[in-house]
Amino acid sequence: MGYMPSLRSKAVHLVSDLTTVILNPISDKPSKPPVDGQGVKTTEKEVSEEDSGDPDGPDTSSFTAFLISLLSPSDSGSHPVEDLNEHHAEMVDTALASEIMENSGKKSLLSRGKQSLGRAIHKAARLSGLRQSSEPKTKVVNESKLVEHEMKPVKVPQEVASQFSLPDMSEPSLLLSEDLRNALYAALPALVQGRNWLLLYSTWRHGISLSTLYRRSMLCPGYSLLVVGDQKGAVFGGLVEAPLCPTNRKKYQGTNRSFVFTNLLSHAVIYRPTGANHYFTLCSTDSLALGGGGHFALYLDGDLLNGSSSTSETFGNSCLAHSEDFEVKEVELWGFVYASKYDEMVTLCRTEKPGICRW
Repeated sequence: MGYMPSLRSKAVHLVSDLTTVILNPISDKPSKPPVDGQGVKTTEKEVSEEDSGDPDGPDTSSFTAFLISLLSPSDSGSHPVEDLNEHHAEMVDTALASEIMENSGKKSLLSRGKQSLGRAIHKAARLSGLRQSSEPKTKVVNESKLVEHEMKPVKVPQEVASQFSLPDMSEPSLLLSEDLRNALYAALPALVQGRNWLLLYSTWRHGISLSTLYRRSMLCPGYSLLVVGDQKGAVFGGLVEAPLCPTNRKKYQGTNRSFVFTNLLSHAVIYRPTGANHYFTLCSTDSLALGGGGHFALYLDGDLLNGSSSTSETFGNSCLAHSEDFEVKEVELWGFVYASKYDEMVTLCRTEKPGICRW
């Protein structure tokens, strides 16, 4: 058995020679030829002679050293610690290389996601820009032009007004035609549309008394429609907020949902607030007025026999009647009641008798 070490050593030298010839490009040495002290590059032959030293000796490349460490006996004592260190270094290098490849794969995936997101955002911005350029540009108007636009009356065509299904009325009106009622219903706030109409006050039913009109307005709090007819056939009025509470001070009430209307031009014309002031409804013991700012849009005296109408800053209206001063023919006040309370309120309004107002 003494020939085993010599055979093993010969095998080691054989593998060393083969790896030296075949795997020489894998050597750890730099590929660039060195430069001598005089700045002249030496030839490959000179470099190989200087580096090899002993042509029969073992190669110093990492791959050759690894093969020698595997084939050399464990008890030979030929630097086992160095071989283990080299093997451990190669394992560390492999692990680092795999980690670097994995991290680079993640970074490349993240970069591709960022690029896709950037392209999507760029495309959306371009489409938005094209859409904005295709839409017509709106002009910015100043405050004076806006007020002037709001002061223009709103004409309600008969075709549009006739599309509404009108709710019930507690009794027929002496002033409101079907077309005028359709137009007024379309102008009402959405809060009261759909409610039944309840006659709270009428001069032919409850007598000619402003105090009675005030008192009966308390039966149905909320929006109410005041309708006035003059002796020349014009019908006009406005939307007020009940109850109408008279006061001796010049204190207005109501909201910007109020409006005034007229039928002078053979169709309904609605004048809504211009925003110039908040003079919507003024109630006193001897008069009732709508609008303000220099002149009233509609004024009724305490006897409900005479009245006047002129241009007001509140609604930007023209004269609602045929002339600024007119004689009253009829006055009606209509409330709006839910269908569930309609029968109860009709009974209450018909049994309630006129009384004396104590304001």
